[in-house]
Amino acid sequence: TLQQGLSEAEIDTLAERLAANPNPEALSLEAVDGLFCALIASPRSVMPHEYLPVILGGTLGEAGMLGELADVQELMGLLMRYWNSIAHDFEHETVHLAYVEENGVDGIQGRTWARGYMRGTRLAPEGWGRIFGDDGEGLVLTVPIVAGEVDPEWPKEPMTPELNDELLQNMLAGAARAYRYFKEDRIAYAMAAARPEPYERAGPKIGRNDPCPCGSGKKYKRCCGGAGAQDDSVH
Repeated sequence: TLQQGLSEAEIDTLAERLAANPNPEALSLEAVDGLFCALIASPRSVMPHEYLPVILGGTLGEAGMLGELADVQELMGLLMRYWNSIAHDFEHETVHLAYVEENGVDGIQGRTWARGYMRGTRLAPEGWGRIFGDDGEGLVLTVPIVAGEVDPEWPKEPMTPELNDELLQNMLAGAARAYRYFKEDRIAYAMAAARPEPYERAGPKIGRNDPCPCGSGKKYKRCCGGAGAQDDSVH
């Protein structure tokens, strides 16, 4: 397995845990793979509290996991490592082999993955319109096509295994390109997030000879602004 990657047994466990969620809106591992590919590439960081309800299809309670702390911790641990393995693939420009079920939705292998990816683009929509409208990034457009978002009637004829394989490869190549496309955006976002907010005074600055705002009638320097008057109780 790759660095931080899951073993086959752990991937099976994660797939089973996600499939056991009774919520009809919950995502399968194939959809989660697509979701994570989009979020990891996204121009801005998306936190677990934002995407976990999408994966679970609601709250922990609605997913039947309330009170099952050990189960939640195990699931989160597996999801985090799965996320890290995709990020590792993208960062080191190795091919990410997506988790895709052989029996696709509507006879289209990878449709569930593509729909998960599109969910990810909508969780952090900043910038995605730019890449989808970029003539030089046609591979990424394969994703909304396979998801059924460009033409609901597509495909007009049954998919051949060869065409399905080609589309899957194009989608994964497009996902890798999206990661590189938004690299500078992610760096700029991280730098802006790390920069401390400029301090803003709650009110106008008080001069040392101004009346003290506590209402004592004394000058500020003789009251709350004086030496040793750091304690609010001293007036």
